[in-house]
Amino acid sequence: MTRLNIIFAAALAFGASAGAAVAQDESCPREGGDAPLTLHADWIMKGWERKEGDPNFVFSQKLSRYYDLESTKGVFYDNFAPGDTQLFRDPARYGANWEALQNATRSVHHGLTGGQDAIVGDTVASTTLGFAGRIDRLDGKIIAFDGRSQLGWECTGGKWKIRHELNYAWIVKPESIERFLGRTGTQQ
Repeated sequence: MTRLNIIFAAALAFGASAGAAVAQDESCPREGGDAPLTLHADWIMKGWERKEGDPNFVFSQKLSRYYDLESTKGVFYDNFAPGDTQLFRDPARYGANWEALQNATRSVHHGLTGGQDAIVGDTVASTTLGFAGRIDRLDGKIIAFDGRSQLGWECTGGKWKIRHELNYAWIVKPESIERFLGRTGTQQ
């Protein structure tokens, strides 16, 4: 082997091992507090919760942990979304769409109802869960709903971020979901 070939082979081997080390440093957790299913539960129970007296809801401040707000790649669908459309491609626009509804509430409370599951790979994951919620509006109206959520996660910079979102909810009587409100955890 010539000296040039040896240098080239060494550089190639170093590059491959450095690439593996970088990829390993950028991996996302599969278990624990930052794993997709736990994040999904927190997204509902912390991200979308609103208590009486909370400051104005600003999506980019409250939910940036869960979304890559610099990206315009994704699909975000929610049949409960306010406004003229329920389908968005840009997470920042999707989130801003919810601000008026959230800020017109006294409180928004959720609870998990079951159906939690996760499929987690190295760079993508899919999670699903059932949830219920109660919206107490400033005008006195109460809106209770039951729903299902499926999120597609992408590992970005060592953190899981929502890239696909499919939420579907339907109106129910408030008393039918009271037992679920405040229920957390991913056990069924």
